[in-house]
Amino acid sequence: MIRKPIRISLIFLFVLFSAASQAQRGNQTSLSVGTELDVPLNIGSYQYNGPDITYKGGFGVNIKLEKPITKTLHFTAGVGFVYFESNLYYLYATPSVDYLPNSYYSADRPGPYVFLPVTAGLKYYWAKYFYLSAEAGSAFKLNDRSYTSFIYSGGAGAVVPIGPHHGLDFNVRFERGYKSIDYNHPIDQLGFNIAYKYRF
Repeated sequence: MIRKPIRISLIFLFVLFSAASQAQRGNQTSLSVGTELDVPLNIGSYQYNGPDITYKGGFGVNIKLEKPITKTLHFTAGVGFVYFESNLYYLYATPSVDYLPNSYYSADRPGPYVFLPVTAGLKYYWAKYFYLSAEAGSAFKLNDRSYTSFIYSGGAGAVVPIGPHHGLDFNVRFERGYKSIDYNHPIDQLGFNIAYKYRF
């Protein structure tokens, strides 16, 4: 069920950018500023430390530096801000009676899970504006509901030129690693990113 949206997204990228005529590959350093939507894949309803846990999607912003190593292989380094919501509600039981018939959910939810991801990696431009990417790094916790975590990702994308120095960078990636105090297991997720890119 998850594979179908992934295929549709990749086909959309290839069809949309197949008309690009210039090459991103080259010796230009670039800086990009983007926004992203994160869709968890492996989070369902779990019993862990009491609550039922269901992650909602996350969103974030990021800044990325791209430096050519060769014309087709580029080094990347980035920093961002990622914010996850949750459907988590704590389950309580009335004392001295059977647990399940008398249990109830608190009206309060814990706060969001907030991270500062810092990553480095590589981009390989295999044709025109199309590339494959891989990154790894740490997601530092920014509130008491988050854990500092090791994260890594791999994906594909394309750049659409807007003049000699500007462009839009579209990227889809698979990412793993974010953890919280309520669900201390790595999250598998799809990240959809669009960024404004300036080459200099």
